[in-house]
Amino acid sequence: MILSAVIEKEFRMFFRYPLRVISSVLVGLVFLLQFVFFGQAVLGGRYSALLEVSTGMGDYPTYALIGYVLWWVSVSPMEAYVWGVRRELQRGTFEMNILSPAKMVELLSSLAMSWLLMDSVLMGVVFAIGIVIFDIPLTFSVILKSLPIIFASLVAFLGFGFVFAGLVMMLKNIGPFAQIFEFAMLFFSGVFFPLNVMPKIMVAFSKIFPLTHAAYIVRALFVGTSYVELLGEIKWLFFLIPLYWGIGYALFKWAEKITRVIGYGGY
Repeated sequence: MILSAVIEKEFRMFFRYPLRVISSVLVGLVFLLQFVFFGQAVLGGRYSALLEVSTGMGDYPTYALIGYVLWWVSVSPMEAYVWGVRRELQRGTFEMNILSPAKMVELLSSLAMSWLLMDSVLMGVVFAIGIVIFDIPLTFSVILKSLPIIFASLVAFLGFGFVFAGLVMMLKNIGPFAQIFEFAMLFFSGVFFPLNVMPKIMVAFSKIFPLTHAAYIVRALFVGTSYVELLGEIKWLFFLIPLYWGIGYALFKWAEKITRVIGYGGY
């Protein structure tokens, strides 16, 4: 009940202004295109034998499109916790939500799910446009195989996002910190370039991000690799889900406890 009510509210607010929707799609598309065209200029064309040797996928637009769309959707829960909670604080409605019978975790999870669904719709449009622009071959079978991996990655980020929700309650404005984390993930997860060009210590560090494994697996599925061959990456991804939820929930409860003592204080 709470989930459906929050989703309905967020969707009504977002899609109430068509220009906002169009702007979000255009921003996502422009951000993608500039990286794809820059990458092709550096590689000397669409196809790169070096990229194929490094990642198993030599078509750079396909490589970049998969990584970019997954990154945008993955940061959506964190954006919801940071900007959604901040917005409620600004409006003075956050305290009323706290006093309601609903549990805080349930309210925040519903908020994150609503933003995740909205961004999935927007990135679905960007992905479809990218498929058409770059004439990328896509089969229904590949999509079905990719969905469980994408879902697992998003579940992990839904849990870890509680860290940001707790920080927002205490510090109010943590937008710059969240953006640092989001763009660090963009860099360390190999969204626009293969990870093996980085030093080994940075490659090892990149494994703590679910997006690193999700992007690798989905790209491999696109070129015909089976789940069995990707078992190592899949195990890593599913190991990170309880780890991210454990860390996120523990830090959130700690922040909530402190905030209840010092007061929420509006914004």
